[in-house]
Amino acid sequence: MRSIFALLASFLLALPACAQEAKPSVLIAYFTWAENTIIEDEAASLASALAHYDNMGDSQSGVDATSSASLLMPGNTAMMASHIQRLTGGELFSIQVEQPYPSNYDECLDRAADELDDNARPALKTHVENMEDYDIVFLGMPNWWYSCPMAVLTFVEEYDFSGKTVIPFVAHGTGGISGSVRDMSALLPQDCTVLAPIGVYRPEIPTCGPAVEEWLKTLDLPFALNDSFEVTE
Repeated sequence: MRSIFALLASFLLALPACAQEAKPSVLIAYFTWAENTIIEDEAASLASALAHYDNMGDSQSGVDATSSASLLMPGNTAMMASHIQRLTGGELFSIQVEQPYPSNYDECLDRAADELDDNARPALKTHVENMEDYDIVFLGMPNWWYSCPMAVLTFVEEYDFSGKTVIPFVAHGTGGISGSVRDMSALLPQDCTVLAPIGVYRPEIPTCGPAVEEWLKTLDLPFALNDSFEVTE
């Protein structure tokens, strides 16, 4: 009899642990120019990017300009993704096209403009094999021509986002987030929840860790964030 009571007590004690919901599976997918181009002449590529920033009234100087040039590894959205990964423990995934973009900034933007005009869907060479396993998908992108790269739309259309939560994050210049999140969200099913995005201005990318952390805290995610971290200023 005592053994029966002991087993029953053990079962009742285990109930609270069993009743706890498992932590949602988190994917952090991102598109960044740095991982979608092949740089043959780094100096020339960097010069083209910085010249474009200057023409757009987004000029910087010295180390800050170099470190924020979006073609340099790891890339702006990849840096944002790494902060999200550190705080949420999610899985990182790089969205990459089959045909790399030019490493000259103006040529890259010309192709991006053509793809936007054509409503193109560039073919991808990377794919998520188990998208059905993820409950929450952080989706990162730059602002290209006041929208998102068309490769991001290819990614969205490739999978079933029904019932998932999508959380956008955007690296941008003087144009801000603009229509990037709107255009991406328009392709998601009605039962997909889209939470408030964060946009980080290009010069602030190298030190955006604290801002990303504060943003995550506002989202009321169904799990605790990992310990805070310091970013070297």
